[in-house]
Amino acid sequence: MRVWWMAAAVALFSLPAAGEGWVELSDPYGTALRLPPGSTAVPYAEGITKVELPIPSGTLLTELFLLVEAGVGPLPSGRPVCIGRRWFLLSHGEEGAVGSRYEWFRYVASLGDHEWISLTFVIRTANPGMFPHPPPPYDREVVMGLIRDIVSNARFPTR
Repeated sequence: MRVWWMAAAVALFSLPAAGEGWVELSDPYGTALRLPPGSTAVPYAEGITKVELPIPSGTLLTELFLLVEAGVGPLPSGRPVCIGRRWFLLSHGEEGAVGSRYEWFRYVASLGDHEWISLTFVIRTANPGMFPHPPPPYDREVVMGLIRDIVSNARFPTR
């Protein structure tokens, strides 16, 4: 199994459109992700890198991150979707925790030879009932657009 290597990007606090100051992070095997400025990549677990994505302050959105995982073996399950001329298996889920709600989207791309890359985006929001005067909800369309931009601009090695 390959281990992901990424460098940290500069810290800004916005959600710019794809291409506007985006930073490319890559591994030595030919996989590259274009990420917005302010994204920070850190080791998470063996074979997994966590990329903390920038979010605007002052809303119920408390965290947005991406887990990049390289895998060997059978492809994880999901429904086929085509994004940016590449096929992925997409799975989606939600779960709650004390004061928070987590929603995740997992895009799995096959690299052939029983190897795959998984891009799992996690959206964490605060429970509005935790605040005497809750902040406004986040703009879901902006966040989903950011996720689509990252997935559609990802480059994977060809076999």
